[in-house]
Amino acid sequence: MRKSAPAITTAILIVLTGSAQAQTREPAQTGQLSADQVKSYFSQIQQEVTQLVRSHDNQAIAQWQDRNLAEAAHFKISIEASRQDQPKMWSVIDLDRSDIGQMRAMMGEAMLRAIEDYSLQIQVTNVIPHGPDAATAMVTWTDSARIMPPAATSGQAQTVGQGTQSGQTGAQPGAQTVEVKRTFNCVQQVVREQAQLKIGLSTCTGKVQF
Repeated sequence: MRKSAPAITTAILIVLTGSAQAQTREPAQTGQLSADQVKSYFSQIQQEVTQLVRSHDNQAIAQWQDRNLAEAAHFKISIEASRQDQPKMWSVIDLDRSDIGQMRAMMGEAMLRAIEDYSLQIQVTNVIPHGPDAATAMVTWTDSARIMPPAATSGQAQTVGQGTQSGQTGAQPGAQTVEVKRTFNCVQQVVREQAQLKIGLSTCTGKVQF
């Protein structure tokens, strides 16, 4: 299996687990955390995650995660990777807040720069409120991207401010991009901490096509 599929899985996992974007602080809530609030929250996440992945800015991701992961955040994700509908790899990812920071440091910006043409759609299919400060959401994440092989990204990694057109990347003969499409079905806890919504425990099953 090419390294490209694990690369996008790792890179976008880092973003996904930090996807609890800070919201405007709200006054104390007395009613249920509503389905509309949760859906609006994930709509905001969709916009912010798309921008964050496209920015290739590892430092911005780090700051985002440090501000917005719940203290008890934990992510359990099982993944099946397939090529031409033939299963090639299975993996299980189990990360807490400290694990995510270590993975981010190992990944670096080179891996983020390999991700191009990223798009994301998030659909909230059900919300179960647990009072004013917590809810459980059933969420489907569907995203896609092109992964540039290392030979194709080495040139742009050394040049700040230039575009990512194929003619400027220094790709070696035979280097190919990989199209990756992923779908994750998740049960995610949304909690209110310090007057803002954050992501807590998340359990997901996903399929990656490359």
